[in-house]
Amino acid sequence: MSTGRFAGKVAIVTGGSMGIGRATVLQLAREGAHVVACARRQQRLDELAQEIAAEGGSFRGVALDVADLDAFAALIADTAAEHGRLDVLVNNAPSIIGGMVVDQSIEQWRANFGVCVESVFIGVQAALKIMQPQGHGSIINISSVSSLKAGMAAGAYSAAKAAVNQFTQCAAMEAAPYNVRVNVVAPGAVMTPGLEASTMKNAALQEAMAGSIPMGRIGSPQEMSEAICFLASDAAAFITGVVLPVDGGKTPQMYIPDYDLTALDNQNIERGQ
Repeated sequence: MSTGRFAGKVAIVTGGSMGIGRATVLQLAREGAHVVACARRQQRLDELAQEIAAEGGSFRGVALDVADLDAFAALIADTAAEHGRLDVLVNNAPSIIGGMVVDQSIEQWRANFGVCVESVFIGVQAALKIMQPQGHGSIINISSVSSLKAGMAAGAYSAAKAAVNQFTQCAAMEAAPYNVRVNVVAPGAVMTPGLEASTMKNAALQEAMAGSIPMGRIGSPQEMSEAICFLASDAAAFITGVVLPVDGGKTPQMYIPDYDLTALDNQNIERGQ
């Protein structure tokens, strides 16, 4: 049921046709926002538009690659000019090009930074030019737990997402005097088309991944959108500059080798020996 907490507000979501972006678009629209989403595939945006229209929501989908920085900045400026405001920007569009450090090309490194960092910079810059004069706004940049923890074959992606975290905190300091908030949601393992592709839809591999998470399961796009929309809402009016992991407890987890504790001497365990 809609709460109407975004009634009359205007939101932009990048990478809005699939996964976390799609779930966020749907939630914002169901809660009263006019949502503009961009993605590379118009067909998926059109399907999303039909779904939102059937629910009585307000939506426009724009086929756009955020790597086209000029076009992305123009989309933000044009949306604000058309509606007279911009309340929420969600920089979600992903680019994940994995590879071991010794094998990855400089082109692949730059491709990770082009979408993950440069488009976020342009999006935040364009949004602040609108939000700061109007005296309010919320920007949520989507990072990853890979920005907080190291992993194999993820050097370029992890470094790019770590840059997003630090840039967000700097932008938050600059925007705070204008009542504009800038935060990060850092998802863990989430059942998106990207995760399904990376695991080759292998149920056993997905089960092993879920088993490595303290809560024992993979997250859903809807759970990520809940966190995003919380930070976008007035309920988070005094929250800015945070990096919020939404990962079922994975980030703070200490790794302990799997062994049978019953084989140990309980008395020694109690004495810390």
